[in-house]
Amino acid sequence: MSSFTQFFNSHLNFTTREKAGIIGLLILMALFYFLPKFLFKEHDYSKELKAFEKEIAQLDSSSLEMPSNNGSQKFSKNVKSWKPFYFDPNTVDFHRLENFGFPPYLIARITKYRLAGAKFYKKEDLLKVYGLNKDLYILIEPFMVFEKPLNRTIHHDTSRKNHSNSKTIRLVDLNTADSLALIEINGIGPYLSSKILAYRNALRGFVSIDQLYEIYTIKPDQIERIKMYITIDKNRIKRLNVNTADYSELNSHPYLSSKEANAIINYRKQHGNYTSNLDLEKVIVLSKESLRKLEMYLAF
Repeated sequence: MSSFTQFFNSHLNFTTREKAGIIGLLILMALFYFLPKFLFKEHDYSKELKAFEKEIAQLDSSSLEMPSNNGSQKFSKNVKSWKPFYFDPNTVDFHRLENFGFPPYLIARITKYRLAGAKFYKKEDLLKVYGLNKDLYILIEPFMVFEKPLNRTIHHDTSRKNHSNSKTIRLVDLNTADSLALIEINGIGPYLSSKILAYRNALRGFVSIDQLYEIYTIKPDQIERIKMYITIDKNRIKRLNVNTADYSELNSHPYLSSKEANAIINYRKQHGNYTSNLDLEKVIVLSKESLRKLEMYLAF
């Protein structure tokens, strides 16, 4: 018998009773190890945590969109990105409201409100739009301006008679009117008024009503609606002296390009002061069309 067999028989050979005890002990050890995992199984909260985090993120993002009782505080976070301007809530389009800083949900509700045939007759009517509370209203209210309907008559102009009735109309001089006077015209709001005044300043005054068509942001049908309310005093035009004007003054006029402004100055330096439009015709780069448009704006 080998030494290994002798060692096994003398030290590792168990009786039946000893073998049963060992097996029982192993079973108990296994129970003590595995049983708590079944009895006290840990719940996996990872899914709930992810869902909760997602919900919190949605609340954070929506807090800048849906005002509650403290709407002005939540919206104050976005005030720096606002680009406010005066607007009529009955006519302003949704693109302009986006530029202002209105949240999408509020733009949609204002649009829906108007499409339903409802109108805002006073500033407080905007509070009828669901989701716009008083705190947010306070931020917007100063920028609301309503177009005033035509309700006054001053004198009769036979060249612009309204054939549908015998009422006379109030005419506004395009070269002297301020923004408030322009807004009184039915069809002109704050935005249109600002564009007209800006172009008037660039031109140094209007010569013809048709010059309104040169303002690219104004639609022709808008001009047609307001034509009958407008008059023009050509004596109010601020003429530009071509013999003293510098490059920036000449170049700022809508009817002169930078090339033409330079040419006018260079010709003046070489040949002396201009005496009439005939002298300007000698400036090669100036077209007849440009000279025709400039005729009322130049002084010598």
